[in-house]
Order: sequence, then C-alpha cells, then structure tokens
Amino acid sequence: AHPPPLSLPDKLDDPPAEFVCPISHQVMSDPVVGPAGISYEREALRQWLSVRKIDPTTQASLDMGDVYANFSLRGLIARWAAGQSGGGVIFGGGGASGG
Repeated sequence: AHPPPLSLPDKLDDPPAEFVCPISHQVMSDPVVGPAGISYEREALRQWLSVRKIDPTTQASLDMGDVYANFSLRGLIARWAAGQSGGGVIFGGGGASGG
C-alpha cells in the first residue's frame, strides 16, 4: 500500500522541472520512480502502461511492479507547494511527517 496522493492547490506557479511528470506535464502528487531513476505520476504511468509496456522516456520494458513510491520527491514537492500556497498542501495518510 502507498499513501494517498498529495492534495495540491489548483494554481502552482513555475514548478521545478523535476516536479513535473513527463507524461501528464502536471506537478506530481503521487510520484513513483522506475529502474532508470525517472519519476512519473503514479496514475499517469499506470494509464500509459495499460496501453504500452515500455518506459515512456527510455523505451525499456516496464510494468507497475518495477516502480516504487518516490517519498523523497513527494516530500520536496509538498514543501515547495506549501510555500506556493501559503501552507495549503494536505499530505494525506495521517501519521508522522518525515524529517
């Protein structure tokens, strides 16, 4: 099981490129990382892989069993978005925050 996606504000200005999913072109709220070290939004990658069984960036064989939650990137996005929105990011899942 993985934590629910971050609840991000609708308007986020000038996100760092590393925070943007190469498939959806949106700031990731539930980033996962594949074997090549490239991160994607979980649901965007799931939809991509339902049609094509290859990594969208490297074209290597890939399925959802090969990817893992990218908790470090998720935390960076959450902190950045909180600064953008005045603290309006909801981390979801409840429990302790990392640090």
